[in-house]
Amino acid sequence: MLAGVPWVNREEGRGDRSQGAPYLRLLVHEQCTALLPMTEIQQVLVLLPQQLTAIPNMPAMVMGLLNFRNRIVWVLDLAQLLNLEPLPLERSLVTIALLQTPKGDLGLALRQVRGIVRLPQEAIQSPVGTVNAALVPYLKGCCHLGAEILFILDGAAIAEGALKAIAKGSDAGVPAVDVG
Repeated sequence: MLAGVPWVNREEGRGDRSQGAPYLRLLVHEQCTALLPMTEIQQVLVLLPQQLTAIPNMPAMVMGLLNFRNRIVWVLDLAQLLNLEPLPLERSLVTIALLQTPKGDLGLALRQVRGIVRLPQEAIQSPVGTVNAALVPYLKGCCHLGAEILFILDGAAIAEGALKAIAKGSDAGVPAVDVG
């Protein structure tokens, strides 16, 4: 149990499956914790920043490309995508959650993975009116954990936003590459 809330289970997969769907708990920013459905996550990687290939003329949120299992994957700074302070550039390691979306694979760079929680569908609320309107397109919902609001991210919407950001960057002379 977490902070007295009975519907959250931190026991990474050992809990009763009837307690809800599993979500990966992510630290996106020092004041922003988000959940990503485990069904959308392919893998979590911890890499040296030098393993990403920077691409010129891209929006700041585009950290670069990653060659993962002979596939090219765009990697974005999730905090910047959500209009938060970017990841510090001096980090010695970068944590990347690889998403599987209808648009293809996408890497989301974040500060830290904080485990797995289970959340029943009835605990998910509409984010409209609760969070900044700029975040709503990237969310499936939100839930309250004590005084903290956890954002439930929508991988497909994030991939769509990423494609738009990459396409805008390609208007500067760099050809757009499909996320998949």
